[in-house]
Amino acid sequence: MILIFGLLLVLFLIYCRYSTYQLIEKHFQIIKNEQLTINAGKKTGLTIAQISDSHFSPFYSPKRFDKIINKLNQEKPDIVLFTGDLIENYQYLQARDCTTISQQLARITATKGKFAILGNHDYRSNGQEAVEKMLIDGEFILLNNQSMKVDKLSLTGIDDGQEGTPNYSICPADADFSILMVHEPDQVRHLPQLEHFDLILSGHSHGGQIRFPIFPYKNFGSKLYDQGIYALTPQTNLVVNTGLGTTGPPLRFRVIPEILYFHL
Repeated sequence: MILIFGLLLVLFLIYCRYSTYQLIEKHFQIIKNEQLTINAGKKTGLTIAQISDSHFSPFYSPKRFDKIINKLNQEKPDIVLFTGDLIENYQYLQARDCTTISQQLARITATKGKFAILGNHDYRSNGQEAVEKMLIDGEFILLNNQSMKVDKLSLTGIDDGQEGTPNYSICPADADFSILMVHEPDQVRHLPQLEHFDLILSGHSHGGQIRFPIFPYKNFGSKLYDQGIYALTPQTNLVVNTGLGTTGPPLRFRVIPEILYFHL
């Protein structure tokens, strides 16, 4: 019995390790009329790619990011959005050369720009300034409690809800379509007027990372919303990206890393 249990455990860990370094890409059509609808599929128009939670660490090196870069550049998105947790913990990176991370980020191409916010792990070990530099050197515009207009699109970023200083009262720039980036999905509870935003994008949860069927783990900041699409109002949808990397050991179960594309 012990031998069988041990074998099953080894197979489980092998499968979790295998899942950690897989990747899926999901495409969604967005239609805004009297209400907002999001359906699986592609259409012509503006393409927005969302990535999140790379958690660069001993388990997720810049070299592993090659697959992400290649997939993104093949799709030729107009805009790329990164919703926080670039690194796992600055304590590991502070004695190392971080320029390789910036160089990898810079290889991502987007005709109308790349934008990012910080996550709670980006603040660990006083890593905020270093992460900001990596993102900026990687040609990302950091939206820290800021909003800007890109063509007919409003892009807004709010600081992390656990370690940062979020300004939930920020209003989006006047535009035909408004996107808000927050790291923790449960931050939406603090927004005084959800109707200011059409689409809210977040990460943080990793979909539970180890997602058992009956009792999936939900970490602080994603207790209410942990993966997928949520219609908060008829006009406002929240999407929780399950991310790319992992917190702790490189193990995922029933939650494959993902890149999301939104076609407007």
